[in-house]
Parts: sequence; C-alpha cells; structure tokens
Amino acid sequence: MGMAITIRNQIAKRAAAEIRTGMVVNLGIGIPSMIPNHLAEDVHVMFHAENGIVGMGASPIPGEEDENLCNAGGLPVTIIEGASYCDSAIAFAMIRRGKVDITILGALQVSGKGDLANWIVPGKKIPGMGGAMELAQKKHRRSLLLWVIQIQKDSRRFSNNVHCR
Repeated sequence: MGMAITIRNQIAKRAAAEIRTGMVVNLGIGIPSMIPNHLAEDVHVMFHAENGIVGMGASPIPGEEDENLCNAGGLPVTIIEGASYCDSAIAFAMIRRGKVDITILGALQVSGKGDLANWIVPGKKIPGMGGAMELAQKKHRRSLLLWVIQIQKDSRRFSNNVHCR
C-alpha cells in the first residue's frame, strides 16, 4: 500500500463511524482491517473474517503478535471476549445465511451503476479474488460499504464516472 498511513487511518476511522453496537461486521483486507483500531469504546460488535474468526479485536501491540492468529489477509489480530473460531466453510455459511450485518470492502473500481472491480493486482501478496465477490452479493448481506481511493498510478484522480472492464 503506497498510500500514507495517515490517509488509510482516516478512511478506517470514517468507516468505523458507520458501525453500531450489536452488529456482526465482515472486514475485507487492507484498510478495512484497520477499522477495529478506530471503533468507539462504547460500540460492541463482533468482527468477522472469512478465514473463520468471529470476534476480532484491534491490531496487536508490536512484539505481542500471536503468529497463529491472523485475519483473512494474513495480518496479526487480537480477539475479544466471546470470540470464536470456525472453518472457512462455516464463515461463508454465515455470510450466505445473512448472519453478517455489514461487509466493509476496499475496491479497485466501482462503476456509476455500482459494478464492483476488486480482484487483487497480479504480483501482490494475496492472489485471486478471495471472497469479496460473494460478500458483495445483495442476497447474502444486509449492508455493504465500499471504500475507493480514486488515484491512478500517475497520481491523477479518476473521473467521477469510473467504469469497470
């Protein structure tokens, strides 16, 4: 991620403001994984990851990471009281059955009609499309937030009318 950490944290903080107590919230990789660090102390939720964690907490303090505890992107996480583990099939069954209240994903592009392009760029850490396409399906979720940083490689902003190919 070439974007400054300050900007990524600002985006994560803004997304955290959309979360309400009692929700089960699926977090995508990248900026969405920073959201637990910005959740208000009086908001109590269960963060969900496709790799089978329900109840993720904030990022661990450097040096206190558990190498066996990571989110779907492979980054170290903590867990909160009441957290549980399941296999990936159960984690996706929760999504398919509508047990996840909100999904927060990053996106490479979103068209004016809402078409989502978020497959990972070849050569990056996490290959393939992951679970995002299933998470984005209307019939499998209650709410979806997408965060798009509209900057091209040459640092020019995308136009307001972004098209997916």
